[in-house]
Amino acid sequence: MTPDKQPRAEYRPAGTVDIATALAPYRGPWSAKLAAHLLRRAGFGGSGQEIQTAAAAGMTAAVDRLIHFGPDTLPQAPEVDLSYGKMVDKMQRRKALFGTELWYLNRLLMTPNPLQEKMAYFWSNHFTSAMGQKGITPAMTIGQLALFRRYALGNYAQLTHDVSRDAAMLHYLDGIQNRSQHPNENYARELMELFTMGVGNYSEDDVRESARAFTGFTVNRRTGEFRFVPQLHDDGSKTFLGHTGNFNGDQVVDIIMQQPATGRFMARKFLRAFVYDDPEPALVDAVAGALRSSGYDVGPLMNTLLRSNVFYSDRAYRAIVKSPLEITIGALKTLGATTVGIRTLAALNTMGQVPLRPPNVAGWPGGALWMNQGVFLARLNYLHQLVMFKSPGTGGDPAEMTAMDMPAMKGAGRAMKGMLGDPAGQLAEPSTWVAGASVNDPRSVAQHVLQTVVQGDATAEQQTNILDFLSTDGVGNHVTLSRENFEEKVRGAMSLAMALPSYQLA
Repeated sequence: MTPDKQPRAEYRPAGTVDIATALAPYRGPWSAKLAAHLLRRAGFGGSGQEIQTAAAAGMTAAVDRLIHFGPDTLPQAPEVDLSYGKMVDKMQRRKALFGTELWYLNRLLMTPNPLQEKMAYFWSNHFTSAMGQKGITPAMTIGQLALFRRYALGNYAQLTHDVSRDAAMLHYLDGIQNRSQHPNENYARELMELFTMGVGNYSEDDVRESARAFTGFTVNRRTGEFRFVPQLHDDGSKTFLGHTGNFNGDQVVDIIMQQPATGRFMARKFLRAFVYDDPEPALVDAVAGALRSSGYDVGPLMNTLLRSNVFYSDRAYRAIVKSPLEITIGALKTLGATTVGIRTLAALNTMGQVPLRPPNVAGWPGGALWMNQGVFLARLNYLHQLVMFKSPGTGGDPAEMTAMDMPAMKGAGRAMKGMLGDPAGQLAEPSTWVAGASVNDPRSVAQHVLQTVVQGDATAEQQTNILDFLSTDGVGNHVTLSRENFEEKVRGAMSLAMALPSYQLA
């Protein structure tokens, strides 16, 4: 497969969906393959044990376990110095940034509540801000992530109200500069364009009037908490989306939530993130109706989607390209890792997805853009280095590694060590990746490798390639699996399986 060829075109099954029954509960057969599909979409993938547990539980119980969050036993903040704003030394600032990124990645890997973290990831790429930019400190980003976890399956309308008061957002979109004498329109514009309604559903006058309504929303510089300053607020009459009154920011959000366009915009967002990226208009309308009738409660919608016919349809199966973050955390889960190390963080930079630092307010665009030649080769290099137990992410352009500032990253890793173990990361023994295989039978080992990595989703030619690798040496001579070569052969076969088109898809 060439790097710029979309893998789903080669592997993804064709399928159509009956819109009339798309959101009805799925009643078909349940399997490890569908359990793995659920864990990829409602989390960041599953370990072999997690997939087996979900498969044995059945669809209803597996979804129940995801929807109902348990206690969060992980650290709520990294054990690094977060007094970012007071730091003069650049190295100290970088340690705070990298330490926060490592803390976040380790949460994604080890969370007892994968759907909660997946939803927080979704919200962070919807209500976008970027740590380290425009005065956004690690502490602000940590607070914003806590907000997104709290609203993981909560009310979207109320979350929008709270995001309007969030310190990271007020810095990122210049809300702290929005004053009655000099309104700043950045947040007002993105609120409608990217966060609620989408382009074409508002006018420039609406942007100006909305900006006036949000004047006075700012942040206490001493505490970092939201502060409303009446003297900075424009309390005059405003006309917004056909409504006239002395509106404030909260009333603007309320009016936005009354617009049919908001329901359709968010329905499309949820479907593209969790089902497939080209949802039918009728399906969008059905989900939009459900959202609006619930008052924008996200929990009931996700509960419906994760149990629905459309979610388990051929059309949805492996229909979304994994982001770099999804493929790295998923690979670590597949390989039984217990921590995320600094080399994974460096590799994510090479792949174009530095955690908590999206490129702009639109977030990471995702989709086929994750499969351009440079990104695709970087992810294959990472997966190969990871499974071969080299240091993932150390290859490639030295300038890229310099840009990531490896000394600072190592300092952050040492700071994390006491909290989450060795920053180099730990993988399970290769024998556990193919547990149950007949160790002297390459066909059995090949089947177990493919089951572990892609749940058997490989063409006959791809299966033969892995079998040939296990059965021959580098020049085509037949070899027998033995104690001496078993680990090397399993690692190589796992690397080949992780390079398959099906593994690039969630």
